[in-house]
Amino acid sequence: MAKIWKYSMKRAGRAATMMAALAACVAGMTGCHSIFDESDCESSYTLVKLTYDHNMKFADAFGQEVDKVTLMAFDAESGTLAKRIEVRRSEMTQDHEVVLDMEPGRYDLLVWGGEYDSHFDIASGRAGEGKAEDFHCYLKRSEALEVTEDLPGLYHGMATVDLPYASSKKPHRETVNLKKNTNEIRIVLQHLSGEPLITDDYEMTITDGNGWLNHDNSLRDNTELTYRPWYTHSGSVDINSNPNDAPGTSRSEAEALTGRASLGATLAEFTTSRLLMENNPTLTVRHSGTKKVIFSIPVNDYALLVKGYNNKAMSDQEYLDRQDEYNMTFFLDERGKWLSSVIIINNWRIVRHDQTLE
Repeated sequence: MAKIWKYSMKRAGRAATMMAALAACVAGMTGCHSIFDESDCESSYTLVKLTYDHNMKFADAFGQEVDKVTLMAFDAESGTLAKRIEVRRSEMTQDHEVVLDMEPGRYDLLVWGGEYDSHFDIASGRAGEGKAEDFHCYLKRSEALEVTEDLPGLYHGMATVDLPYASSKKPHRETVNLKKNTNEIRIVLQHLSGEPLITDDYEMTITDGNGWLNHDNSLRDNTELTYRPWYTHSGSVDINSNPNDAPGTSRSEAEALTGRASLGATLAEFTTSRLLMENNPTLTVRHSGTKKVIFSIPVNDYALLVKGYNNKAMSDQEYLDRQDEYNMTFFLDERGKWLSSVIIINNWRIVRHDQTLE
C-alpha cells in the first residue's frame, strides 16, 4: 500500500510540474487566452490609432480633418511591403483605430492621409512588392510647372513598431501621429486712400520647390513651382485700428490707418505643399499690366515673425509644420506707395525698420 501511495505521489508531482510549465508558456504569449485557441496565437491583432495633434492647438483634430488614410506596413528586416490598407474614417473604430492583423515582428508603418488622389501621386504597391522609398508623394502640376487649384489636406506619419502575439480579444495597440503638409495662405492688399482695388490689376504668385516629398516627408526634388491663387475677390473693409498699438508707426501712417473707416481691398487665396526651412518660398506681387514688381518677400521669414515668445522652444521647422494657415495683409498709402514698415500677419501687426518690400 505504501508503494502505491508513493507511486501516485510521484505521478501527481510530475503532472503538476508539466502543468506549471505549460501555464508559464501560455502566460508569456501575449494575447493567447486559451491553450486550445490556436488562432489567437498565430498573429498579432493590432489596433493602430491615428492622431493629428501636431498643430498649434496641440489637440487631436484627426476626426475633424482626415477623411481617409493609406496605411502601409513594411518588414523592418527586408524592407518590403507586407500589407497596404486603404480605409475611410467611417470604417475605423470610434477612437480612429485601424485593424492591422499580421504576423508578429518589427515593422515600419507609413501613413499618407487625406483625399489626395486628384492632386498628389503616390505609388500603389501590393504586398511583397516595393519598399518604403517607393511611396513618395508627387504634387501634380501643369506643363508650365504651375499649381492653380485648391489642394486638399495632405497628412503624413511614420513609426517603427514591434508587434507581439495578440488576439482580437486582447489586441495590441500602437499610435501613429500625423503632420499636415498643406498650407492655406491668404494675401490681402488694402488701399488706405479708400480707392477700390481691382484683383485683375495685380498678379500674385508664390514660388517654391516643394512639390515632391520622400516617403519620410523630406524633400525629394526642388524643382521650382509657381503657385497661383485659386480664389480672388475685391471689395472694401472697415478698419478700427489704434496706431498706438504699433510703436514706431509714423504720424502720417497713423493718420492714414485711422483716418478712414472703409478701405479698398483685394484678397487672394493659395494652397501650397509643405513649407521647408531648407527652401526659400517667395511671395511676389506685380502690376498685371507693366509686370513691375511691387514687392517680393521670403514667406518663411515673414511667417516666423509671429512665432512668438511662447513658441520659442519649438524649432522653426516644427512651427512651420504645426501652423497650417497664414493671413498676410499689406497696405498701399494715399501716395500710391506700399507701406513696407507695417504688415499684419495672422492678426499680429508687424512693424519693420530693417527691411523694405520694394
